[in-house]
Amino acid sequence: MSNSKVITLVVIDPAIRDFYVLEKRILEGMIPQAEVLVIEPDKTEIQQITRKIETYAQLSDLHIISQGSPGCLYLGNSSLSVHNFNYYAPQLRKWSAANIFLYGCNLGSQEIGKKFILRLYKTTGAKISTLTTNKEMHTKVGVGNWTTNEYTLIKPQLRALTA
Repeated sequence: MSNSKVITLVVIDPAIRDFYVLEKRILEGMIPQAEVLVIEPDKTEIQQITRKIETYAQLSDLHIISQGSPGCLYLGNSSLSVHNFNYYAPQLRKWSAANIFLYGCNLGSQEIGKKFILRLYKTTGAKISTLTTNKEMHTKVGVGNWTTNEYTLIKPQLRALTA
């Protein structure tokens, strides 16, 4: 285990505009006790995240900041969706975070988005929070409005990130 003091891992897709500014703000303390992983777009993106998660003694929160669409999270040159979920499920079962925050716009919207969130919840056991709109409302961590449903939860102390 690399760092037992890190309780939050923030994964950033380098396709996000000005991702380096976001990375810097997080490392400066915007999210306490957080480490940042900027994924390398080489088709092993889920594996990169899984390997990083496995280095922690305790990981409370996992934030993935990337592009999204209903039922699909874009990561580098690949994606995680309801269509390829079974392929990645063995790795996703190793995601030991208690809470997963997915910032891809519209990811949790429509029936296919709800199906994706439910599958991720059942596979990881984590509480899942997603963006369900692409409305251009700028936040401290990205763009969009947060919405919760029966499978999601936003921790009260993190609500400030979306204010």
